[in-house]
Amino acid sequence: MLGSLRFFLALSVVVAHLAEGVQFFTHWGLFAVFGFYLISGYLITTILNETYHFRFSAFVVNRFLRLFPIYYVVAAATIPAIILSNSAYGFHPAWTIQTSWIDVLGNILIIPFEFYDSSFRLVPPAWSVAVELINYLILWLIAARSRSLAIFIFLLACAYHIASLWSGADWGKRYYPFYAALLPFSLGALVYFFRNSISNGSPRLQAFIANFSCAAWLANLALCDFLGGIGGRLFSLLFYVNLAALAIFLYVTVSSPKSVPRWKWDKQIGDLAYPIFLTHWIISYLVGQYFLDGQRRGMILLAASIVPIIVVSYALAKMADKMIEPLRNQVRSGIKP
Repeated sequence: MLGSLRFFLALSVVVAHLAEGVQFFTHWGLFAVFGFYLISGYLITTILNETYHFRFSAFVVNRFLRLFPIYYVVAAATIPAIILSNSAYGFHPAWTIQTSWIDVLGNILIIPFEFYDSSFRLVPPAWSVAVELINYLILWLIAARSRSLAIFIFLLACAYHIASLWSGADWGKRYYPFYAALLPFSLGALVYFFRNSISNGSPRLQAFIANFSCAAWLANLALCDFLGGIGGRLFSLLFYVNLAALAIFLYVTVSSPKSVPRWKWDKQIGDLAYPIFLTHWIISYLVGQYFLDGQRRGMILLAASIVPIIVVSYALAKMADKMIEPLRNQVRSGIKP
């Protein structure tokens, strides 16, 4: 089920970006990114404890193999597309070409994007990958080590969010920085450490909680628009309700898998999420340029781009499965508890 959830979150980001101007979808990307962080917090804590046993070198190598090869393919394909065009920066401001050393390092290493104003990114969503990478390190260093440390980081993150709300800071202060993302990452770690707490509960009750939390999450997603979207007075409340509902759904899903239906192709669908996340800007740009007279945003561009995005993402996922996964398996097979 987690694979299908990740696929839906990736599509939510695409919808929010390409349908820009359609108020109903403006917040979908924000909600989805924190959903990705939550799931990553759980999955990374799981593999650190059960696969890598906190062996730093093996963990780093496998994370590199998981994230960077596909990223480099997309980045390399983007270079000629934006160099040979005079309108790329108009489609996305991150394509305003700069060649300073920090921009070169940022586009190669990703992590530097979090520590300066990354105005030039070959792959625009890479800033959130930088946030993920930094939080992976924090999970390895602290939060994934024990239940008490996960609780400590979670409370620390809660304190930051509360202070940010109290001071009246812009919502971006609770979304963009890596320390703001500690909230969903640490919450995902807590899901791991507490996941066996309801293993002996009533299957019917667990199924009800899973269905209710999923319905509440989807209803909250829709409700946010009717209450003003990102600019609404209740946006922050709905933002946190989104995270809480998704955390409950994730918790029930991993602690009681039988309460949530499993789809045959769940993993394969989930493998498309990361390529979709990386490729949607460049593919939609090419579709708009060559087939829609340079259209920048809108439902027509979204409808015309979604199939090519999924097809290219499928090809990238297959390439990674054939060329990269054997290397990752070798790394995993060399780990001893």
